[in-house]
Amino acid sequence: MINKVFRLEREENVLVVIPQGDARGFRYHDVHQESNAAIRVLDEPSLEHVIFDFSAERIFGSILIQVVIKLCRKAGGKGGKAAFCNASSDMLSMLQTMNLTRLWTHYPSRGEAMTAVRTV
Repeated sequence: MINKVFRLEREENVLVVIPQGDARGFRYHDVHQESNAAIRVLDEPSLEHVIFDFSAERIFGSILIQVVIKLCRKAGGKGGKAAFCNASSDMLSMLQTMNLTRLWTHYPSRGEAMTAVRTV
């Protein structure tokens, strides 16, 4: 399957999810299928943590935010951590308004997020 909605990268025990645009730009079927695929990838025992790298898009709507929440909770449910990075000022403001940054921290760079989730 070619990922249109979410690019997935693995860095040791961390799944990095890079949304490629808002759901409005994709068919619902693609968003649904790829979000389920990302959840299955995170089910792998070798993956503990998830980082959302928001560098590819300025802001997202509610459908993609629901996927973000689902994957972050999934990581927490298996004892891992979740973090955000590279959000635009608009995206960061939205995450703060939704109180998501109280649950999962935003970092200015992927490297900082990676260090944070791997720190005990």
